[in-house]
Amino acid sequence: MIVAGKCPPEKEELRYAAERGFEHVELYLEKKHLDQIEETVENVKKSDVEAVSVHTPHVSLDNRGYLKLADYLASELNAYLVFHSQFLHHTHIPELEKLNIKSSYGYENNPGVSKTFLEKGIVEQGHELVLDTAHFFLGDHSSEDFRSFLETNIECIELIHLCDSSWTKDGLPFGEGDMDMERFCQDIDDSGFDGILVFEVMPDHQEDAFEKWKDYTR
Repeated sequence: MIVAGKCPPEKEELRYAAERGFEHVELYLEKKHLDQIEETVENVKKSDVEAVSVHTPHVSLDNRGYLKLADYLASELNAYLVFHSQFLHHTHIPELEKLNIKSSYGYENNPGVSKTFLEKGIVEQGHELVLDTAHFFLGDHSSEDFRSFLETNIECIELIHLCDSSWTKDGLPFGEGDMDMERFCQDIDDSGFDGILVFEVMPDHQEDAFEKWKDYTR
């Protein structure tokens, strides 16, 4: 399993990620990073961390050019592409498939989507799933549901986003939401998952998340 932090592809942010103890990161993208794509590629390649995944910017299909640029960035870095935007839903997948993405990629589950739809609408359609634990929890799913879903569909999951969540807000530091983070961490560790695990909390809380992960799974 590769354990990764998350940061924008900017020189200082990449350096801070390394100082927090991460060797690998997922890149958080805004349109400005893709407007200067070659500079962004150079910043990441020259940094002390390896970008193992790239998260699409939060754009709609009207800005699909940015999705193609995110694919180009992922391809240049040999990184996994996470398809997710607050302006896109899983019903857009047929249109997204027409983009002819070159890099390895998966579709992240949106907040509150049922496990039945994730299986029927993504996995059984032959697509890979990026499993966001907080988004899964917001679908009123228990830790038992998560463990069962992960074990059943593990072959179709290459990347997991991990953070805490209340019943109304995700992206929280470990211990500040309503999830049993120790249980979720142990379930991921026990499942035999061998992909990329990204701590999807704000940068100042990523080192703490890493330490809690190690403590929960030792």
